[in-house]
Amino acid sequence: MTNRRNETTLSGPPQLRNLRVAVYASGGAPAHHLALLALWGGQPRVIYAEEITAGGLDSLDAVIFPGGGLLAMAGQLEPLGATGVARVRAWVDSGGTYIGTCAGSCHPLRMSDPYREALPAAAQFQMCEVTPLNASIGEWGLDSPGTGRIQVRPEDHPLFEGFPEPFEIVHYNGPLFPPEPGAAGEVLRATEAFTPFERSLGLDGETTLERSIARGARIAYHQPVGAGQVILFGSHPEFGASALQLGWLPASRLLANALKTVRAHGSVSPKTGTVSRETLSEATRTVRELEEVLERLAPLQRHLPPNTPPFLGQSGPELWTAALQESRQVLERMRLWLASGPVGEGLAASFLLDRAPRPNQDFGFAGVKQLLARALEMARQALDTPPEAWPAFSGAYNEFLSHPYHLVASTYLSAGGLIAGAALQATAFAAANGLALPEIVPLTGVSHAE
Repeated sequence: MTNRRNETTLSGPPQLRNLRVAVYASGGAPAHHLALLALWGGQPRVIYAEEITAGGLDSLDAVIFPGGGLLAMAGQLEPLGATGVARVRAWVDSGGTYIGTCAGSCHPLRMSDPYREALPAAAQFQMCEVTPLNASIGEWGLDSPGTGRIQVRPEDHPLFEGFPEPFEIVHYNGPLFPPEPGAAGEVLRATEAFTPFERSLGLDGETTLERSIARGARIAYHQPVGAGQVILFGSHPEFGASALQLGWLPASRLLANALKTVRAHGSVSPKTGTVSRETLSEATRTVRELEEVLERLAPLQRHLPPNTPPFLGQSGPELWTAALQESRQVLERMRLWLASGPVGEGLAASFLLDRAPRPNQDFGFAGVKQLLARALEMARQALDTPPEAWPAFSGAYNEFLSHPYHLVASTYLSAGGLIAGAALQATAFAAANGLALPEIVPLTGVSHAE
């Protein structure tokens, strides 16, 4: 079995130690990016919307806007407002590098006019004239192609340096780019580990992915903007291929190659802080409670309604079983890591373990302790919902805040996804401090074909 963590680490850009890179914290799912940055020798760092508004980008070489939270693009834009959006555009124009994945890749694009009218910040953010092939006139801005692994043919472009042909990458509802100058990475087909969004809705017929492939869909887009640049991935190079998006694929090299294009304009000064024994003890108690709750939830998959949406190439019951089994494996390893975790002062990136989310976040960044606490809250809500009260689904994600399937298993925003995020941030913390990496991700037994 190939050790994807070692391979991913070795694929990182050698100059990353000198790059000042931060991941947007006020919306979405930043944990995967933070883990990769740390494994590649960088200093994991986040930046909030209010810091951007105050000029915080001026101290960075690159910023990464991750995949979205519950409100997708709108959830990332709302905290920024017009002033924050203007700050981003001016910073890129003066030499900064904007990197976006999935929802984060939509902001610089020319989205549909109805979407831009409904969300003025989207129109103000635009830095490119490219419109996604799957742009829609609805409030979400996109027609989802679906979720899971797609097969991509690399092209002659710096972002695809060193890639096998073809390769797989996780796509998760995001944009697909037309075959115009700057676009690269031809989508060839869906794999068996992919569910078209139409099938998640229970619909037959041609799919958005099929229509996009027929029009030459690409997964990446790169464009100079003023003295800076925009690098966009409609898919998720930072995601792994398991039920919880763990176990990195070779596609993570896309992000590494993107960072290789960034010029360092300063030096990185690691910020240190304190990790208390109480923080680790509280997280450990939460882990134990989560293990107990998930054990009680595991056999309840038989109560899922017949129209439970499939995702990632798996039926609802299959995904429920896989996500809860993997969550329990990760929690067991987290418990062992927390028991021997370092405490004291002078520890780099201590915020990764303990930092409360801010009020205006749509998911976004939270410390390991807080991620585990929110996962427990969601799992308890699922357990407290009597199986006879589990309703049929009215859409793929409509019952996200109430249905046990969504609360614990269906997406990277479910309890399982938050548990994975906690594990990734523990990995980032260990890497930032030069400690032995916790045996949390990728999981033993997770392997992927080249």
